[in-house]
Amino acid sequence: MLVCRLLLVLFLSSLVSFAGAAGIPIKDPAAIEDVQQIVSIFGIDQGIQNSIRRDLENNNRTKPEMYFDQEIYMRPFTVDAINLHISTVLAKHISSDYAQKLLKELPKPTAKISTRLWRTEMNQGLDAARSEFNKLAPADRKAVNDFRSTPTFLSMLNALNNSKEERNEEMANWSGKEMQSRVRQARQVIAELMEISIKLEKEEIDENVKLSERIPLTGQRSLDQEVRLTFEYLRANIKQNLRFSEELKALDLGGLLKPANLTSRQGIENSNLSILAAETMFDNNSKRYDSLRASYTDALERINMSPQQRQEVIANNKKNMEEILDSRLKRNEHLRAFLELKKQVLALCESSFGKIKIDGDTLLFDNDQDVNKYNSLVRQINIERQALLDLEKQDLDERTRTLATFKKK
Repeated sequence: MLVCRLLLVLFLSSLVSFAGAAGIPIKDPAAIEDVQQIVSIFGIDQGIQNSIRRDLENNNRTKPEMYFDQEIYMRPFTVDAINLHISTVLAKHISSDYAQKLLKELPKPTAKISTRLWRTEMNQGLDAARSEFNKLAPADRKAVNDFRSTPTFLSMLNALNNSKEERNEEMANWSGKEMQSRVRQARQVIAELMEISIKLEKEEIDENVKLSERIPLTGQRSLDQEVRLTFEYLRANIKQNLRFSEELKALDLGGLLKPANLTSRQGIENSNLSILAAETMFDNNSKRYDSLRASYTDALERINMSPQQRQEVIANNKKNMEEILDSRLKRNEHLRAFLELKKQVLALCESSFGKIKIDGDTLLFDNDQDVNKYNSLVRQINIERQALLDLEKQDLDERTRTLATFKKK
């Protein structure tokens, strides 16, 4: 049984800082299109994108166990997308009248200087903005200060301040949904492989089914490594199952005790060789599964992750390994008994060779002792066969429940 953690990784906590009191939205909100222009002219959207990127870089530097791939993580956070999310909130905190007045002022020379200084402060810091401001002519400095004291400009500052908490929440919700979407896509591929494995064993789909070759990345490195290892482990298991199934069919273990085989020296010899091959094949198959599982476990535990995540991984793998080992021990016990009983039937028929006749599909022994022994062995074989089928059904039922739970997360 395979239980996959695949924890949902939400937005970086360092990027979500709720500061300031929430403002009360005004009664005459500005058109979102107008606010989008204002946000773009002041470069607020670009500034936020740069801030997210800087916080991401800082997170990766200080918390390597929570490393995010910048290229993947930043994909949804385009300047245009940020602009729309920010403007949608900001529009509720600035009046339509003030927004339109501000748009009329912004093309003027003084407003252009002011927006340039604003951009400098956002991207290079307050000292850089002050240095640039001090280089202006006295008349320009006065004009900029006068512009920034107007009700029109102050209305935007108030809107930014009053909407700060709501804007942060909007960004946090947006980024969280984006991450959850990527996690869901990755989990879907894992779920598909789990489902294929179950259906193959139930013989509900063709063995030539095409397996996924790639898995979507979430951008969170430890999670992507865990997903990739689980993905590769499931694919390897499915391929191993298919290989084992082909080998098993070639042996035709179900036909070993056909009357024609039990009354022919060649048939008895071939059946004994098939059982010997089956014992070797089952042993090799078990070793391959053990090797796959060990490699998967070792690789998982080498992932750079937080102590809590590592503890969860180790505990989860220990629990899974104990369940797998318990199931395998029971299966191997019945399997050994199943094959041993078939060997005893072959030995019985070999010792009575020439004394057994065939009547249709029935063997006719020349004494009651051999008949009773044969019938007893066949009953025991059927008991062991049913035990193996029951264990297989239990395993499939458990994996089906695990898959259903996995899909709900």
